[in-house]
Amino acid sequence: MIPVLAAFLPVDSFNVVVLIAVFALISLGLHFTFGLLGVVNLMHGEFILVGAYTAFQVQEITGSVILGIVVAAFITGLLGLVTERGVLRFLYDRPLDTLLATFGAAIIVRQVVQLIYTANPRTVNDPIGGSFVLGGFNVPWWRFVIVVSAIILVALIAAGMNRTRFGLHARATVRNPNLAETMGINVEFMRAALFTLGAGLTGLAGALIAPINTVTPSFGLLFLVNAFLVVILGGMGSLRGLVIAAAVLGGSLGILQFAMSTVIAQIVVLVVAIVGVRIRPILSEWIANRRRKSHVTTR
Repeated sequence: MIPVLAAFLPVDSFNVVVLIAVFALISLGLHFTFGLLGVVNLMHGEFILVGAYTAFQVQEITGSVILGIVVAAFITGLLGLVTERGVLRFLYDRPLDTLLATFGAAIIVRQVVQLIYTANPRTVNDPIGGSFVLGGFNVPWWRFVIVVSAIILVALIAAGMNRTRFGLHARATVRNPNLAETMGINVEFMRAALFTLGAGLTGLAGALIAPINTVTPSFGLLFLVNAFLVVILGGMGSLRGLVIAAAVLGGSLGILQFAMSTVIAQIVVLVVAIVGVRIRPILSEWIANRRRKSHVTTR
């Protein structure tokens, strides 16, 4: 059945799945820093940038891209910890100030990267190379790894937030920090841990997608808007909503690129996101009403 369907689809249709995975990967870190903590984190693109350049630099030194990906998560996590402890921990009750602080920090990081590496494009090697045939499609191995990585990370985050003590404390901190403190939860530690985790995941995403892109100092800006759209459309703090939004926006962009230019496709996706943000509260209220009516009927 799948080979028959594949005969009617473009040969690079698997790229739609890859794009969905990329949208999910670049948004997972923002799910913590913005979706849970409420920090308007305009440094998110620079965490992606630092992750990509870390993978490049480690590749240059050791020849290993895989090692670079691991180091990228550590370096960006450390950068996130320094940013949170140095600046953001004083601004959690002032969202506008977090926007200004992260905007300034993002410019500084981008300029430092450009100063060190210049504006010349850099490439991160494909760690695996080659491809295989899946359901009639020619699938590059590294793109397949990106899809699998996105699935694994989403599953691990869902399990960690719902089934561990850390996740319980994190959810309590996000929902009511004052009450969490009275229960003995170290709110400052939890906030620092969540922001560090978000930054590390973002850097990991940047390193994972670097081999399928050209890396420049503006690399992170390419993904910043899409990451915010995914988190906002999916609902603040909702991991399930993030996955759905990544599928809608990434899938739409991937499919539209077969019929029109990337620029026009991106504009259409932005319109879809705006419409989605507008109707999501209405849809949520309708679903809630249906559930209430169903509950009353069963009783």
